[in-house]
Amino acid sequence: MNFKMTLSQCALASVLFGCASTPVMNATEREKYLAQFVGQSSSYIQSHLDLAKLGYQNATAPFVQQNTLSYTVIRPISIPIPMAQNPALGAGAGTAVPIPTQSYDVSLQCEIRFQLQNQIATAVQLSGRTC
Repeated sequence: MNFKMTLSQCALASVLFGCASTPVMNATEREKYLAQFVGQSSSYIQSHLDLAKLGYQNATAPFVQQNTLSYTVIRPISIPIPMAQNPALGAGAGTAVPIPTQSYDVSLQCEIRFQLQNQIATAVQLSGRTC
């Protein structure tokens, strides 16, 4: 009985950790969130757009041109490095091999562009693999 409870707790913890490490919004929700800014001024977008809510971090300051408001954003992720249980290392088989880290950290980049007409957003476009 105790083993089943411990196993259940481990399973629950891994599910909760998995949920905590996934993006806050899926692609459809992201597009819907960004679409609400169409029709708004570029200054309104800059003050109200919450990149953290989308699961992004600002890589650079927003870039404003006459017809475009652009955000270059990143999504940092950590890719676990698989570990062999007992790698065959010849004479030293079964000895631990020190590895400096358990994961590989990367920042995936995305660009969010609002098309502007008279400083009012008329459309939003996303480009990049993490969008």
